[in-house]
Amino acid sequence: MEKKKRTILDNLFKKSVISIIIATIAAFLGVMIDGIVIGRFLGPDCMAAYGLTTPITNLTSVFSGILSTGTQIVCAQRLGIGDVKGVRKTFSASVIITAVISFILVAVIILFRDKIAVLLGATGESAYLLPYVSDYLLGLSFSLPMLIILFESNALMRLDGDANRVVIAVGTMTVLDIAGDLLNALVIKKGMLGMGMATSFSYLVAVIILAFHFTKKDRLLRFHIKGIRWSDYKDILITGSPSAVGSVSAVFRNTVLNHIMVATILSGTAVGAFGIMNSILGFAQCVMIGIGLTSAMIAGMILGEQDGSAAEDLVKISVKVNLIIGGFLTVVIAVFAGPIAGLFGNKDGVEMVSLATRGLRIYAFSIILYGLNNTFVNYTQGLRRMGYSVLYSFLQNFVFIAIPALALAKVLDTDAVWFSFLIGETATLLSILLLAAIQKKGVPYRAKDFLFLPKDFGVPENDLYEASITDSSEVNSVSIAVGEFCESHGADQKEKNMISLFVEEIGNNITRYGFESGKKKSIDIRLIRKDSEWILRLRDNCRLFDPTEWIKKHEDEDPSKNIGIRMVCRMAEDVKYLNTLDLNNLILTIREK
Repeated sequence: MEKKKRTILDNLFKKSVISIIIATIAAFLGVMIDGIVIGRFLGPDCMAAYGLTTPITNLTSVFSGILSTGTQIVCAQRLGIGDVKGVRKTFSASVIITAVISFILVAVIILFRDKIAVLLGATGESAYLLPYVSDYLLGLSFSLPMLIILFESNALMRLDGDANRVVIAVGTMTVLDIAGDLLNALVIKKGMLGMGMATSFSYLVAVIILAFHFTKKDRLLRFHIKGIRWSDYKDILITGSPSAVGSVSAVFRNTVLNHIMVATILSGTAVGAFGIMNSILGFAQCVMIGIGLTSAMIAGMILGEQDGSAAEDLVKISVKVNLIIGGFLTVVIAVFAGPIAGLFGNKDGVEMVSLATRGLRIYAFSIILYGLNNTFVNYTQGLRRMGYSVLYSFLQNFVFIAIPALALAKVLDTDAVWFSFLIGETATLLSILLLAAIQKKGVPYRAKDFLFLPKDFGVPENDLYEASITDSSEVNSVSIAVGEFCESHGADQKEKNMISLFVEEIGNNITRYGFESGKKKSIDIRLIRKDSEWILRLRDNCRLFDPTEWIKKHEDEDPSKNIGIRMVCRMAEDVKYLNTLDLNNLILTIREK
């Protein structure tokens, strides 16, 4: 079997990762903008209060992580097998869960914000921060449901072919949040309450923009309450559980680190510095999380399609992108740590900015490691290897960071917090390498050694034919190879000829009308022999083309034209077409007579 040229997978990953990174940053950007404006205009005390609220943002990520990652993986897996109804039920179940959780979350924060502020560290010598923390939580509380929705939308909009809408929503949100924060700081002067309210308003506008996506009837994602079962809710929650473990772990980790900062000699200054670091750390992590979420989404599709060679290519692509983007962020943050931290401080916060600058330079060297570790967690989550994903999410986000920080606090003071991230990510990566070595029973050095596929995954290599067509001149040779594969697996002459002719005709149609000059286009062909069935999947990144609709519209035309397409679609037991991620997907199941 020839090795596939993964043109579509390469392009899909690169195109998806950009939009998902933008959307992931968007969900965090409002809080980061608050941090900059608070540090510049409201002073160190307000910045310290802002730093204490970090665990609440992490807590929101618990819910958004469960729902967004769980929903996108289940939807992607069901798309992999062409189950459009299942995708819509999953989406509808997610909407209902989001509404319930959002109501509860907002109510709890509004009613118990003072007690929450104490739990976050506004007590003892830092008790003077309590009103600032309480006011900010009140204003910010209304943005938390919007934050969850933004996280959910970041992959779902991509699955539904509307990634540009997320970019528009993000741009609008950013402009409104900056304008609202500055208006509050310079004119209205409602302090921390105003900062939180400005963020809530900008997030609300972004969600309204996203909501217009669902006004078009041709959307894959539609809300239908009828037919939803408990198993649909359960599927989302179980699949999203590793994200929840990671977010909960981060909440406890940041709470531990906050208390370490409060216990230092610098106290409020240290907490403010940690708030600055968390803002910039959060931005860098959002970029790397975007890579991980892209891996999770595509891994979900791979699981549905049982495509082992695609899993290997996904590992290679994700590692490469992590190294490139992570390396860039490392250099930028390490070199420009001072000016970046300076964005969050004014003349009264010189010591706070200086402390944050040192922390950022130490943290910068953990960015690539974080990206690789997070991608592993997301990739295994997409493949439903939940044990691996949950374990490493907990280790990465809590155990390997909080324990070193506590152990080193008396010796290194605030530096214990800065170094704990580097120590934690290094320990996590080493433990992943150890797991791969145990699984392989040797030294892992190839992408194939890090697939961690389920034991019953895929089909034997001998029962699988894969090829990619990137030029019209390749169609005939692939068609012949398909026929030879069918013949070698016991197909009768009619089946062999029809399947081969189908590939030839549809391949020529796609290359003739879909391959645009100067643009990279490709057709991926995958044929499986399983039990007494042939399963044929064709995927291309060309313009929208549904062969099943084409047949209906041209049924009365010359029957000798495109006879292969007509015959195979008629003899197939099941024909599914769907357009997702801007890709045409056609799946045919042909059972032996």
